[in-house]
Amino acid sequence: MNNSTFINNVVTNMSSNKNRNGAIASLVDAADAPLAANRIAIVWDQLAKQRKQAKIESVRTGVPAQEMTEKPEHMLSFVQNVMNACCWSARRVINSGKQTDMANGLDFSQDVAEQAGNIESARIKDVELTLMDDFSILNELHTWLCSEMNYMTDLDPLFLFAEKEEVDEGIWELKHMLMDLNDVLPVLDEKVLEITEESEGKVTQFAASHEFGAKQKPRAVKKKAA
Repeated sequence: MNNSTFINNVVTNMSSNKNRNGAIASLVDAADAPLAANRIAIVWDQLAKQRKQAKIESVRTGVPAQEMTEKPEHMLSFVQNVMNACCWSARRVINSGKQTDMANGLDFSQDVAEQAGNIESARIKDVELTLMDDFSILNELHTWLCSEMNYMTDLDPLFLFAEKEEVDEGIWELKHMLMDLNDVLPVLDEKVLEITEESEGKVTQFAASHEFGAKQKPRAVKKKAA
């Protein structure tokens, strides 16, 4: 049986994020089931039952139910975000296979592959096999969730990698929508460059504009001789 998967580590890593996906990932990590897909399904079921019970209690007491911060419908985008994160993990493992400590003749790619998803090696074919197995699992889960929430319209399918961007105020559309690892990797490389440039820009801005010291006075600008 193939036990390699990115999903477990991805969910655990996501649980440290201070956002909605992080909150959902924490619930998934705490769920009682050996497989991550089942834990995700359990959390969806728990959220659906919590909302149903809250509505019943609201009718009984006459007090409006408190708005849920994590809703059953959020599980669909959560699954896509897990799949996206699996792609990032795959990229990290593949890149580790390209880097060897030539001075000492050391290759740490095997350690990276094992830690990321219990993968046999950092070879692209092994990484891709694990990634596509994860997609198969998450796709079946996503399809099941969609069937349970068929009251929703315009449900997006699961992609190997996809993101939503705000094209107008309050209007979000999918971009990328990729299904092949060979198409995903260049997109991730481009995103790394964008993130690096943005980070460097913030450092430059901070260096030029931050006031170091509460009582520091700006240096007088020297006047050029006439």
